[in-house]
Amino acid sequence: MFKYLSLSCILLATISATSSWAAPKGPKVGRVKYAVDPALKSTGSCAADAAWSGVRNGADFRQMDCFKTGDGGSIVLRLNSLDDNSILTIPENSIVNINEFVEKSDDGFIVKTDIKKGYMGFKAEKNKGHEIEFRTGTAAASIRGTEGVIGGDGDKTMFGGLKNGKLAIFDVASGDSISITEGQTVIGKGSFAVLKLKSSGEMGFAKMLQQIISDASLSLDDLIAAATKADSAFQEVQASAPAASQAPVQNQEKEQVRLTVPQIKYASYDSLRCVANVVVSDVQKGTEARLSAVMDGTPISEVGVKRNMSKRVALRSGIHEYEFVVENEAGQNSVKKTLGCYPMKPFTVKVLGDKHVFLPVPPPPPNFEDVITQTLQFQIRVPENDPIVLNKVVVRQNGKVILQERLSQIQNLDYQIPVELKRNHKNRFDIEVIHKSGYAVKATKVYEVGR
Repeated sequence: MFKYLSLSCILLATISATSSWAAPKGPKVGRVKYAVDPALKSTGSCAADAAWSGVRNGADFRQMDCFKTGDGGSIVLRLNSLDDNSILTIPENSIVNINEFVEKSDDGFIVKTDIKKGYMGFKAEKNKGHEIEFRTGTAAASIRGTEGVIGGDGDKTMFGGLKNGKLAIFDVASGDSISITEGQTVIGKGSFAVLKLKSSGEMGFAKMLQQIISDASLSLDDLIAAATKADSAFQEVQASAPAASQAPVQNQEKEQVRLTVPQIKYASYDSLRCVANVVVSDVQKGTEARLSAVMDGTPISEVGVKRNMSKRVALRSGIHEYEFVVENEAGQNSVKKTLGCYPMKPFTVKVLGDKHVFLPVPPPPPNFEDVITQTLQFQIRVPENDPIVLNKVVVRQNGKVILQERLSQIQNLDYQIPVELKRNHKNRFDIEVIHKSGYAVKATKVYEVGR
């Protein structure tokens, strides 16, 4: 499941050269939790000829510091102080600049970073009010209380993935934006593609993605295929990892109950009220699952579910493909349905010309057939300007049906119907149009033929 969105070449707001981003030494941002060589740091520049020095565990780092890692190197940065677990992880062969640090009035902070090369992991405490902003050569992103990875390959390609939370990616040049949620990965190359992958947000999987996007010959569709294949490969490796790598809980009394995957079942829907009803089951006591609705590949809603229950989900106007997903840390289940939503909206039927027309037509010469023809014209004006919202169109002449169309038979909103009239008679045409909501409109036209 994925979607596309237009992506411009440069996606970050312009920063003035005289702003605090250029300060030679800024405020303290945090401390180095630990570093694995080769791991280097410089101040004020990420250039190759900058004054680089080794990164020390426990050392402070500040605004405008730049970090660089080589093969096998890594750096973990704890943000702001030691009072929470908000961290940035810089893996091997990456260069990251800490551009700006801003303290907020609510004790939170904003950290702005620039990924010059490679990728990085992030984790921000949900309840601390912290925000982290990223930019790569092709994208700008912002998080608040989430965990995942983001990276890129210069001005060509970017990717991001989430274990949990939400990630907003912005295109300042065009005004477009896109958001991904837990378990999703976005790849950008000319446009964005959003994929639902089991490995989204994992650092090991991010390393595979970084290698994939570095191949400039691959199109976006090629990248999607390669990322999907890599996801399967990464999951196979994880599944075959030695059981010893899964450390047992030392205190058995504190061991968490093993989660089971919740279930979901589609029940019914109301096209007039625009709601669908689903049933969520197998939600364990004391746990919470997430119920989300995805319309045509785009997430439109998400709520928490703490018990087995029926849930009403709002739909959008028109016909769309919906996927209703229930998930927790153990996994997810989903059900797909194509549903129509037709809220009641007034509309009109406009009959062209006068409603009552008198036609003085002389009789035909002898031996000629007396046939009098006219064209009945009317227009259906619905707010959606789309015949898909109509259920039935019926035209009667003096009580007899001469035209009847239903559902997919209705292909337009403008009608021109040839009709035959009777002489010395009021020829009455009754038009009835019924919306899928049940709302009906009637109109009438009379042709009277005389000598």
